[in-house]
Amino acid sequence: MKPFLTQLRPQRDTVTTVLLGAWFISLGVLKILFMKFSANEDGGYDYLPVTVSVCAEFLKLLVCGTIAIWVKYTEEGSFKDKFAITRHDVFGLLRWAVPGLLYFMDNLMQFYVITFFHPAMAVLLSNFVIITTSLLFRLVLKRVLTSIQWASLAVLFLAIVSLSSQSHHICMVRQSLINNETSHIDHASTSNLPFSLNMGHLLVIVQCFIASSANIYNEKIFKEGNGLQESIFIQNSKLYMFGVLFNGITPLIIPSYRRRLFECGFFYGHNSYSIALLFDVALFGLTVSIILKFRDNMFHVLGTQVTTVIVITSSIYLFHFVPTLQFFLTAPIVLLAVFIYNAARVKNTKTKHGASLVRTHDQEERGRPEGMELLPRQRHNSASKTSDEETEEEL
Repeated sequence: MKPFLTQLRPQRDTVTTVLLGAWFISLGVLKILFMKFSANEDGGYDYLPVTVSVCAEFLKLLVCGTIAIWVKYTEEGSFKDKFAITRHDVFGLLRWAVPGLLYFMDNLMQFYVITFFHPAMAVLLSNFVIITTSLLFRLVLKRVLTSIQWASLAVLFLAIVSLSSQSHHICMVRQSLINNETSHIDHASTSNLPFSLNMGHLLVIVQCFIASSANIYNEKIFKEGNGLQESIFIQNSKLYMFGVLFNGITPLIIPSYRRRLFECGFFYGHNSYSIALLFDVALFGLTVSIILKFRDNMFHVLGTQVTTVIVITSSIYLFHFVPTLQFFLTAPIVLLAVFIYNAARVKNTKTKHGASLVRTHDQEERGRPEGMELLPRQRHNSASKTSDEETEEEL
């Protein structure tokens, strides 16, 4: 029975990983689509995007807080010992304010990035997060990247620059169509538009830095010390407390937001897609926390690549996105560069693991007293001689 359970456990882990990945990808695709569908005809939003974040953070805190209280209640010990809060706990709680603030900024900036670009283009440009994550790994965590990884990052950067130039061309043409100036478009000039940065590109770069910083810091405090032993619901409750705080005070400290809330109400301008987006953002945040706790950022990145492919395909059918030849040639380069980067990372990890095993074996051999390595051979030879003598006696 035990060998059967031993064989069944890896299969169960594989099924769990596949289901978690499929769930993460589905929520990521729906998140982009709901953002686009909930926008008005001008590409903006009739509702305040921060209200979606406030409600999503409150839902996550409600779910995780309820389960966290139940987890603490079922622990052994007195009620006072279970729920006692020390000064050390308070200082430990404050470190969750950093990812809470970063995630608040990241979620809010996604609403405005999608207004500058087509959904297909937005998810492709978001792959810049690979570059920002790698730079932070190298500068902050002092992790060494291989030459193959640096080369793949260079290819990824050039591909994103090429896609950005195409997105600039699409935005110019779409703006001309909106202004009924299609007859005045100089097709010779728009087909060769130079690369230029606009506010959308700057938002993408800043958002990628914020998202990578939040994920790296959050994974670190999820796993360091006794983080792996602590319940994920207790950790998430600490994180979402600050999420509710930062998202909740934003409409109150910005005068235009505060005036609109008092005059029109909290849910003014919302539609069915924005309500669906609210629940999707909440579920997506819970899923990301599970990935960072029990998997890693690499799992998150690979899932994002599949999301990119699905969003591009959906944009062709839902938003009448017409890819150009440049897009067809450049988009696969982005995905291949990310694949090569992660493949080199896995290969480098395996090589280091194998080298450490060899190094450990050599140290054990050198650490033995003289003649110890001969003992097993001598025992084997003596055993073989004894068996030969017994055979001769029987004959």
